[in-house]
Amino acid sequence: MRILRGNYKLYLIPVCLFVYMLNELIPIRDFLFSVNEKASPFLLPFIFNDVMLTASIFVAAMLFFIDAPFYDKYQLFVIMRGGTSEWVLGHIMYIFSVSILYMLCLTGISILIIFPNVCLSGEWGRIWTTLALTDAGEQFGLSFGVSGYLIFEYGPLEAMFLVGGLGFFICSFYGLCLWCLNLCVGKIISFVTVSASIILVTRIKYLPEWIMYLTPSAWMDLNNLSKYARYEIDVVRAFIILVLGCLCLSGIAYYVTVHSDISG
Repeated sequence: MRILRGNYKLYLIPVCLFVYMLNELIPIRDFLFSVNEKASPFLLPFIFNDVMLTASIFVAAMLFFIDAPFYDKYQLFVIMRGGTSEWVLGHIMYIFSVSILYMLCLTGISILIIFPNVCLSGEWGRIWTTLALTDAGEQFGLSFGVSGYLIFEYGPLEAMFLVGGLGFFICSFYGLCLWCLNLCVGKIISFVTVSASIILVTRIKYLPEWIMYLTPSAWMDLNNLSKYARYEIDVVRAFIILVLGCLCLSGIAYYVTVHSDISG
């Protein structure tokens, strides 16, 4: 993490993501200024209804993990002082830590986008309810739909918690996938493979139902995990798959890296 502080990715990726999201979500700002109303700070769960935005968010996150397991000029010194096992475990913890920070950053960006028309409230409020029940979003060219299902099925804090938790595990899962694939097939093929899984979210509704199991990025849209969706994955199953997947991939990454020539 100390090395990351001097890495341009830590600053450049969030800034680029903020500029991109701000440009994509200008209609929501226009709507807020038009009606002169303040919205509760719960934009994040609705953002992932926009499949292009979802794909961009996760591809950007993968830039933090593209070099896993993060060999550098201090590698041999650190391994000699701390041991190979500790070095590998530190890198696994790095992936989990960056995933948490990334989701916190994304939450902060979602609030900044609607600033200063934001109010502190524990309820969905009139803005999100209006956008869910009327065509006001379409009139202002909003790229995502405010889901009535989320409004009526989940409380705002519950939805934020679920989306944040899913985002954390999905980022970690993809990061660990990159690590394992980097060691087995090389960085180019691994990045293309993981990116393909992420980008499939843009076509998920046109593909067979089983493809959903290969596209964790699509699980960020809670509508895809509802009992009314055509997919068999619900919220509980999604969390179980992600947690077990992260544990299995962590074990594989640990074993393969410890027994690799580079770290040995």
